[in-house]
Amino acid sequence: MPNDPNHAKPPTGYHPACGADPGPKVWIPPVAFVVLLTALAATSFYNYLLFHTIVELVAVGIAIAVFTVAWNAWEMRENIYLIVIGTGLLCVAGIGLVHTLAYDGMGIFVGYDANLPTQLWIASRYLLAGTLLVAPLLIEKGPGPRKILVGFTGITIALLLSIFAFPIFPDCYIEGSGLTTFKIVSEYVISALLVLGAIAFYRVRTTFSPLVSRYLIAAILVLIPSELAFTLYVSVYGIENMIGHLLMVLSYGLFYVAFVEFGIRQPCAVVFTDLARSERQLRREKDRLGQYLDIAGALFVALDRDGRITLINRRTSEILGCSEEEVMGELWADRFIPAREREHFHTLFTGLIQGDIESGEFERTAALTAEGDERIIEWNNTTIQDMDGTIIGTLSSGKDITEQQLAEEALNKANEKLNLLSAITRHDILNQITIARAYIDFSIEDTNTPGTLDYLKRAQSAVDEIQKQIEFTRNYQDMGVKRPVWQRPEELILESAAELALLAEIQVDLAGLEIYADPMVKKVFYNLIDNAARHGKNITEIRISRARAGQDLLILCEDDGIGIPDEEKEAIFRATYRRRHGHGLFLVAEILGITGMSIRETGVPGEGARFEIRVPNGGWRDAGAPGMGGSSTSIPDRPAEQSSSDPVHR
Repeated sequence: MPNDPNHAKPPTGYHPACGADPGPKVWIPPVAFVVLLTALAATSFYNYLLFHTIVELVAVGIAIAVFTVAWNAWEMRENIYLIVIGTGLLCVAGIGLVHTLAYDGMGIFVGYDANLPTQLWIASRYLLAGTLLVAPLLIEKGPGPRKILVGFTGITIALLLSIFAFPIFPDCYIEGSGLTTFKIVSEYVISALLVLGAIAFYRVRTTFSPLVSRYLIAAILVLIPSELAFTLYVSVYGIENMIGHLLMVLSYGLFYVAFVEFGIRQPCAVVFTDLARSERQLRREKDRLGQYLDIAGALFVALDRDGRITLINRRTSEILGCSEEEVMGELWADRFIPAREREHFHTLFTGLIQGDIESGEFERTAALTAEGDERIIEWNNTTIQDMDGTIIGTLSSGKDITEQQLAEEALNKANEKLNLLSAITRHDILNQITIARAYIDFSIEDTNTPGTLDYLKRAQSAVDEIQKQIEFTRNYQDMGVKRPVWQRPEELILESAAELALLAEIQVDLAGLEIYADPMVKKVFYNLIDNAARHGKNITEIRISRARAGQDLLILCEDDGIGIPDEEKEAIFRATYRRRHGHGLFLVAEILGITGMSIRETGVPGEGARFEIRVPNGGWRDAGAPGMGGSSTSIPDRPAEQSSSDPVHR
């Protein structure tokens, strides 16, 4: 979080994993380097070659340390500037080590004079200045650490080859004359590049904390007088050379302090600060979630893979009569499921955990309270998965429907009694109608009076109509009594066709389709097929297929009969319309309406009838037909999401 104002100053507090309090030790490294530089300067007066060797080795050591910090801190704080500077310093240190070994008086590179170490020095300075200039430009986007390392290694090898294998690198020092023009100009060019590098870094300084930014800018600025000092000496053992080396060590030390502060000390403080912050945030989120769950009127229960309770909310505690602390870690089945239902529970729970049963299905089960009473709960069960998608438990939300269940049972019993009364009454009325019809028939046979005969025939028609009305109530009385269920229209249609013994060919294309409808929905298809056969006049085929209408589904029933006149298309579904079809289509519309379905006739008169049953989204599912988009977990009161597309006729 480089732009976070909280990181503008070292975090306070002691962090054992970091080894120290970040605040007090920030000033210690500079003091240590002042002592080191003083000791090195004293060494130069004793033996300059010893001084030079120690200085260069210290610089190499610091550069290696900087690279080590940058490389290992990369995963903790991905900052391309760090990795570029660290890798560049490592390669500069490599050339610097060769420069140390080649220095005049070391006697390692036989046949070379003071020009060789000076060339190596200028090569390393160009590499360092280029690194400091390029690094800020790569902060936004840059290659990965390995590519950076490979790139710097290639440049380093090319520079060494240009000096040793292919001597094309310009001379930098000539014995007796001193520094060459190329060397002096190069030092000024390098100084200019360092100034540009400092400006470039200043523009991206907000990437770092103010403390780290000051160290890095200071390190670059110290390099500039270091380079200028190297333009002044005549002898490689001169005091200007010594000052330049001491400033170089100081610059490297500032880089080291900045990298340690940014790559180790601040991340440690940030890690522990973030851990504490995350812990507080996690606690707040947990408390907020607990409040939400407690406010909710639904029951919530979470179980682990073993079926042990990991969470229950306040509403669940109220219903079951026990607190969360009392039941945490206990087996849900052993504590709250009646013995007679435990096998079913284990089957359901195992299926969810193993992924054999899909989440989102509703299930009614009994739950035991602390007092031993039973409550009927309707649960919606889903699985809990970890980051890898592995199922680690279940989460169930439910509602107490005990009173609703009792009311439904009472209503069912009342309906059963009413239906029984209706059946007995209907039976008795039909018996009396049979007797009345017999007497009317006898009277018609015995009378020759035209007026009386006409009255008797009208009475006979009235009795026939009464009989039809009474028989119609037999079909209508069961409508809406039982709960809707998922049913397969294809099976119901084939059963109806078999019962009607059709002469016309019937084609059904509803494989795999299920609709959520009243148990009497079979009468819908029975009546549609029966009406087509009886009133279509010489039909040869009946086609039943499906099509999409947005997110709804259309079930189409078509025939090649005479069709239905336009003026009768709406009237045929009314209770008062009996001229052509009796009460059959009225009954069809009423049965479909129980679960939100509708029907209309859209055929062309003279070409055949075409009935469209519209099944609303969530009231149909289709696992067997590709492209239909039905959901295998759709339920009527919570519609599943389905993809909309143009209607596809099947």
